[in-house]
Amino acid sequence: MNKLVAFIASTFFLINVPVPAVTIDFEAQGASAPSAFTGTLNSPLTIGIATFRGGQLLKNEAGGADLSAVYATSGGSPYLDPLTVTFSQPVSGFSLVVTDNVPDTYTVADNLGGSQSLALNANATQIFNLTDAAITSVSISSSTNVFWDFAIDNVIYSPVSAAVPEPATLAPLGGVLLGGALLLLRRRHE
Repeated sequence: MNKLVAFIASTFFLINVPVPAVTIDFEAQGASAPSAFTGTLNSPLTIGIATFRGGQLLKNEAGGADLSAVYATSGGSPYLDPLTVTFSQPVSGFSLVVTDNVPDTYTVADNLGGSQSLALNANATQIFNLTDAAITSVSISSSTNVFWDFAIDNVIYSPVSAAVPEPATLAPLGGVLLGGALLLLRRRHE
């Protein structure tokens, strides 16, 4: 019976362990990427549960402020504005870095209505954050429809596990299970 009590207690506390954040920095995927646009998309590009569409991997982008590997889009066909990220399971705590080569206003928006828009000067970088929970897609767009040139990097998110209920819903259940196990243990020793 002591093993049952220990199991129930440890299971109750393990459920509350947070899911670690995932960071995608494109370094592994873009290790041998060109430094300038070639007209060949890396789309769709799937990394873990995230799928990127509309851009090309670049490293040491010519004229760019971010010389690491990035996922970039520019100017017109075949490149897209907006770039999109879809997730095979919901995520929360989403953020990314946008780097632009021309002054523009950028909007990062999720499928739940959350968005952030900021104006950037040429060769500037900016972190964008979305706070919605259960995000399944994000778009990154410029305000221009004629010429755009921007890249994304350091995409960070936390997967939301559908199998793990919210801690507040588990507290009453955990209390009942633990109380029941302790009551059975007490009756056994009487």
